[in-house]
Amino acid sequence: MENDTSGSINGTQVAFSSHVNSFIRFTFMFAFILFSLYVFILMFQTFFSTRAFQESCRYVLFVHMLLNDTMQLLVTVILTTLITYMLNLPVPICSVLILISAVTYVNTPLNLAVMSLERYVAICFPLRHAEICCVERAWIAMTVIWITGSSAYIADLILLGVLAKKSFFSTNVLCIHESLIVTSVQDTLMSAFEIIILLLVAMTIVCTYVKIGLEAKKVNADKGSVSKARKTVLLHAFQLSLCIVSFIYPFTDYLLIELNSWLRHNLTYINYFIFGLFPRYLSPVIYGLRDEAFRNAMKKFLPCRIPRVIPARPTVTNG
Repeated sequence: MENDTSGSINGTQVAFSSHVNSFIRFTFMFAFILFSLYVFILMFQTFFSTRAFQESCRYVLFVHMLLNDTMQLLVTVILTTLITYMLNLPVPICSVLILISAVTYVNTPLNLAVMSLERYVAICFPLRHAEICCVERAWIAMTVIWITGSSAYIADLILLGVLAKKSFFSTNVLCIHESLIVTSVQDTLMSAFEIIILLLVAMTIVCTYVKIGLEAKKVNADKGSVSKARKTVLLHAFQLSLCIVSFIYPFTDYLLIELNSWLRHNLTYINYFIFGLFPRYLSPVIYGLRDEAFRNAMKKFLPCRIPRVIPARPTVTNG
């Protein structure tokens, strides 16, 4: 009798501890998401309130990256919450969420490649920069990014629609990509597509950096603008490395499967923050805050902006 009572108490304590742990993790993640959204909204407000930014191809591409990463962040958090609490969704709804998450993930490195090319044109073809890198062409580039980024995933959904039984689409599944795989061809297609995209973007960033350096040696270019352009391209390389880090997340998550339940849940949560969530927040924030013009414009919209106090000069009286 005493053993049954002590076992019941221990079971209750374990369940309570688990609920408290889940609540703390959810609260921390929710606070982080709210803070991230606040910073992103502040950047959106800065862009749409300043006409000069709206007329610049560079800032249009930056805000496109910001919008893309915001969508990716929100959808990823929804999917992670569903997976954490083992909540199933109908296959059609799950397919849409997986599609948005996957496409926005690939769009980020593609957007970085286009932004690097814009800097290359600004330095190597300064007289034609306004003509080549106009806002209208930025919209065309963004359209190409979305078409390219979604092509393999739409093909993946077409394969699913052709090969899966009709009854499969009326079932509820755990919303992960593996739940939507009915043939190994899908998995191979996705992995090959993502690796090719990352390699092409890496080659583009390296080539633009080298070309900018060579062009600076050939002509008597403005050293300040060349240095800024090279630093910007290096920043794109850093942002690409953050994308690669988030690409590692599913593999590091897979390594935790063999651990016990409590340890795996906590390490999976930390793994998601380090490799999945944080890179998506860090990349646009670093780029936006690094730009002096954008940073100064954004300060105007801070609710706690401290005005500069210019000390008065002491007056000198005669006599």
